Amino acid sequence: MLDGVAGITFDFILCGIIWAVALGFAVGNYACSLVHRLPRGRLILDQKPYCGSCGAPLQVRDLFPVVSALLLRHRCRYCRVPFPVSHTWTELLVGLLFVLAFLQYNFTEPFILVVTVGVFLITLAAIEANEAMVMGRILLCVAVFGALNRTLADGSIYGFFEGALFGLILGALLWRKEIRPVGHIYSFPEKVQLLTVGGLCVGEKGFLPFIALYAVLWAAGWLYARLARAGRPLPLTVPFGFAVMIVLMYGGILFPLPLGERAVFLGLTLVKS
Repeated sequence: MLDGVAGITFDFILCGIIWAVALGFAVGNYACSLVHRLPRGRLILDQKPYCGSCGAPLQVRDLFPVVSALLLRHRCRYCRVPFPVSHTWTELLVGLLFVLAFLQYNFTEPFILVVTVGVFLITLAAIEANEAMVMGRILLCVAVFGALNRTLADGSIYGFFEGALFGLILGALLWRKEIRPVGHIYSFPEKVQLLTVGGLCVGEKGFLPFIALYAVLWAAGWLYARLARAGRPLPLTVPFGFAVMIVLMYGGILFPLPLGERAVFLGLTLVKS
């Protein structure tokens, strides 16, 4: 889990972590603008940062990631209307993502692609948490950068193609009754789309671990929501995003064998037992 910094002195690792935190918080702060603007049809750069309630332009002192939100107690400085706590979580998670990706990949090409996929996954989950919708445009961005990362890691396009096919087939089998014909094509529900994009990101090698993690994390979120008597269940994109990122960053360590070899290994183990 520290492959990217193996053999590097502690001073350089510390500098890298500080730089990763700074970059992550800055990108997370920008992602909060996407979370607010995209569901409302606003352009990303059509206006300087503003309060989503009163429209007041935000000053520099209002824009320090995490710190400003904590000092203001998640309220606008000008109208005192609370803003979503998910903004702070977005900044924190993106900062943590950058640090973990640096420790695993250092500042290399895989680092860029993995953190890009992660930022879009966090944005996707934050939008669903706030607006109760899964944005297809963000999911498409996850698919594009996930395919690029899979191709770089595997040296072939077959990895992401097979993973996406596995996800589509499994999703279509599980939720076949929710698939609707639209003209000459079929409309797949969001759950099938998530499985397809998740399979695309992790590829054939990571598909089974992804499905297992997704199921376990979803069940844990459902159980927590029931025990805590939450008003609505945990957004589906939260366990989805965590499952994808765990497999992307640590799948080779936790699950080193590809799908076919794991099946053969499991079969031989059962026969011997």
